[in-house]
Amino acid sequence: MIREEINEIKKQFNKDTNVITKYAGCYVDAEKNIKFLTKDAFYSLPEEDAFKYEEIFRKTLSGALGKSLLNLDFTISDEEEGLPHSFLMKLRDSGLDDMVILEEFFRRVIDSYEYPENYYIILTNIMYDVPGKTGDKISMDDASDEVYHALLCSICPVNLSKPALSYFANEGVIANRVRDWIVGMPMHGFLFPAFTERTTDIHSALYFSKKNDEINENFIHEIIGVTPPLSAAMQKETFEAVLYDVLRDELTMPVMSALSSNMLDLIAENSDNPEPLVLTKNDMVKLISKSGLSDEAIESYEKSEDADIEVLADNVIDTKKFEVKTPGITVKTDTDSIEKLETRVIDGRKYILVPIEDDVEVNGMPVKSI
Repeated sequence: MIREEINEIKKQFNKDTNVITKYAGCYVDAEKNIKFLTKDAFYSLPEEDAFKYEEIFRKTLSGALGKSLLNLDFTISDEEEGLPHSFLMKLRDSGLDDMVILEEFFRRVIDSYEYPENYYIILTNIMYDVPGKTGDKISMDDASDEVYHALLCSICPVNLSKPALSYFANEGVIANRVRDWIVGMPMHGFLFPAFTERTTDIHSALYFSKKNDEINENFIHEIIGVTPPLSAAMQKETFEAVLYDVLRDELTMPVMSALSSNMLDLIAENSDNPEPLVLTKNDMVKLISKSGLSDEAIESYEKSEDADIEVLADNVIDTKKFEVKTPGITVKTDTDSIEKLETRVIDGRKYILVPIEDDVEVNGMPVKSI
């Protein structure tokens, strides 16, 4: 799914649209015991409650693609009978009306989800009458030819509110308030099937993780049924490890500055593409070829099996700042100023040179540049 498709589904999480037909909830304690299970028509919720649920649903489809939101594709073998994909299909087709299937789903989540505290699992049944669109992307509500039927699962932490003094109007006193169990914004979740090219795609799912480095791999494997992808943090770590292992003898600051600049140029060229930029091994060979490395280093990278990885460009480079560290000193600059930094040997000692203009501040105070 691309951002435009995700946003289209998010906009439907409004009680007035009647897209969410039913919801089911399962509250689980830290010992994995089910404290209660509920199922009802979504329209039966009081307006304030529905609004809070809709906020959770929208949050489950929020974040950057490739970081908080991951597109997961099923292989042919993943879709065989008896595997998680076929169970999700049965669960979706049940419309949340079959309590046996519903309770099995919640039990599977509880068994696979790794979280040491209380949490609330919310499952919704989505029925979206997809409007047609003209060539200039204007919606035609009366030209629908498909109903997108999907499940949205949101897993939210449940924590005790903080202790505090509170004003009690009826008694006219300020006293310690009763601590409540509060349902927070989702930590993880998924949408199945995906909404690809504005149509139902049973061969894909969209996964949400609040933290880029905590995607809960066991949950993805057991509930969605695909091989968990590398998280954004792991992509960066793996990418940097490959660069260092293969090119360490030539990884100078000028080379890294040039490589960073070339990667940022490539990202800028892809800015109009709704799909995030994926860097393949061939892409990296071209980038390092333009960044001042020797033919021997380029050949070593081409031959390295460890370099046979694909990563999202936004996951392996900071598009806003460039940082240089040496013991006790950190130099940061915006990406437009990368090439201004220099390294030089003066009187036999290595230096990082930072060009300065007339406007110089020290701890926020303007000072003279010399």
